[in-house]
Amino acid sequence: MSTITTEINSIDQKLNETISNLINHVKNNPSAKDVTFAVDSKLDRGFRSEINVRGFQFIVDEPESLGGENEAPNPVEYVLGALASCQEIVIKAYAGQLGIDLKSIKVEASGDLDLQGFFNLSDKRPGFNNVKYKTVISTDETNPAKLQLLKDFSTDRCPVLDIISNPVPVTGEVVYVS
Repeated sequence: MSTITTEINSIDQKLNETISNLINHVKNNPSAKDVTFAVDSKLDRGFRSEINVRGFQFIVDEPESLGGENEAPNPVEYVLGALASCQEIVIKAYAGQLGIDLKSIKVEASGDLDLQGFFNLSDKRPGFNNVKYKTVISTDETNPAKLQLLKDFSTDRCPVLDIISNPVPVTGEVVYVS
């Protein structure tokens, strides 16, 4: 067994243990079910924003065709990236719990947006009017029940897919300061 294979097996084992422990913790401590995620963002220059989250920083910008400097993905591209990576994480987490060995997971996602809605030129919504994704899982697993369960988890338990598929109550405010 190569060093890389041993390292991957060790990482997968740690992931499975972490997920199992977290599932048991939430099951045995119902008050641990609620978690809050938060970010803060500041417009830097042009359409470039700096976002801070858990000690990490990333930037958002628009492509030049939409007035930006094309220094980073734009907000809707991050949404698609969030969907793709969330699919991969959910599948990896549940595959480990189901005893399914994965060779790879790849997700392609796209969304269509009508700029007339964004630019207030029509009553069209300003966000995506549809999102499409395709998740490709490579595995030697042949048990149809396990594979169906993994597929169901990927569509029913992906937080980002849920967020963009179902209405979520949003509260906010705009405040002016001098």
